[in-house]
Amino acid sequence: MKERKCVVVDAYSTGRYLPEEFKRYGIGTVHVMSAAQIPPIFQAHFNADLYDELIRPGERMGYDDIVEYHLQALQGREFEFVIAGCESGVELADSLSERLGLPSNGTALSAARRDKARLSCALTYAGVRSIRQVVSDNAVEIASWRREANFDEVVIKPLNSTGTEDVFFCSTDADIQRALSAIVGKTNRVGALNRFALGQEKINGQQYTVNAVSIHGDAFITEAWTYDTVPIEGASSVCSLERLLDGSEPIVQELSDYLKRALQALQILEGPAHAEIIVDHRGPVLVDFGARLQGTMSAKARMMALGHNHITLTAWRYADPEGFGEYMRMRGPYNRKAHALCVSLISNRGGVVAGYPGLQEIRKLPSFADAIAFVPIGEELVPTIDLASTPGIVYLVNSDVNQLNDDYHKLRAMRMDQVFELVARDSQ
Repeated sequence: MKERKCVVVDAYSTGRYLPEEFKRYGIGTVHVMSAAQIPPIFQAHFNADLYDELIRPGERMGYDDIVEYHLQALQGREFEFVIAGCESGVELADSLSERLGLPSNGTALSAARRDKARLSCALTYAGVRSIRQVVSDNAVEIASWRREANFDEVVIKPLNSTGTEDVFFCSTDADIQRALSAIVGKTNRVGALNRFALGQEKINGQQYTVNAVSIHGDAFITEAWTYDTVPIEGASSVCSLERLLDGSEPIVQELSDYLKRALQALQILEGPAHAEIIVDHRGPVLVDFGARLQGTMSAKARMMALGHNHITLTAWRYADPEGFGEYMRMRGPYNRKAHALCVSLISNRGGVVAGYPGLQEIRKLPSFADAIAFVPIGEELVPTIDLASTPGIVYLVNSDVNQLNDDYHKLRAMRMDQVFELVARDSQ
């Protein structure tokens, strides 16, 4: 029997689970790195033993050199597909898949899939609603743009980062100056230098997260969640709660129709996509996007609530494209099998984590499904200002919505010093 092989570029974040999913189909995985070093935020979770081979470029290589390096390493071998494991691997996966003649989104709009400013331009060009914006490294220029556009408040963020890093809501010139000082010149979490900042109109409405998997240009919506935030002093806002919607709800159809048009505008023909969309009085508009799997999610809890998850459906699409396409076309809108909440814990204190005394009580909740991304023992818990500083995430799943809500309120009533045992750094 012919040996089946694939390539995953930067299998970090949620992408680290792909090798085991592909293995279920008898597909081995070669891991390709877009840079010589794994970004620090992902190092602790990377397991080299999951891969048949690791291909790492040299230090200080330019992007074109990295592409050629990997093409030489992969040439003469048969692979079924190339897929990005996380945000940093998107452009290289596009380049390799296109050059190798494998299923690909192509490179024409690669930059727009990662650069938030180019993304909005691509949407506008295709006639899809996008956010009004400006790109600059100058706070005075962005402040002038805000006044000319008559915006009460704007959002300032990096052009291509992840995990809501350095997102600021600004209503004064001083706010804009502070945001630019924090962003411009900083190397962000995905290893890119922020040479400019992006200023955008602040859209006021309900936010949603929506996932999709595409095959040959047909996009299938796999799930949609409401996305609620809370304001945090010293930050913009942080996610507090996501609630799973049923695929039959009218808002899901509205979100699906909009996202499919956005995917067409970005020429996403193959593979997973993760979108954050706000719906206001004018309808949906894309506020963030990734041509990859959703990061920081519980596959277990989503399997309980949906019977599938973004990882399993992505693996199925690549391992058995004919079977996946046939099933998804017959399925229609996805079906929620149980109610689900994704609860982001929020901390207003700091300290070194010595244990999780409250986790035992959380696990006793009838709706408890999973606990992920808890700050490891021995590491420092810091006050929450973005997704990366969230101390932990708890999933609640239950067919009884009243029990689910009751468990949620019990969880929210717990203080962080009840959930975590915290000690001072110098006391260790």
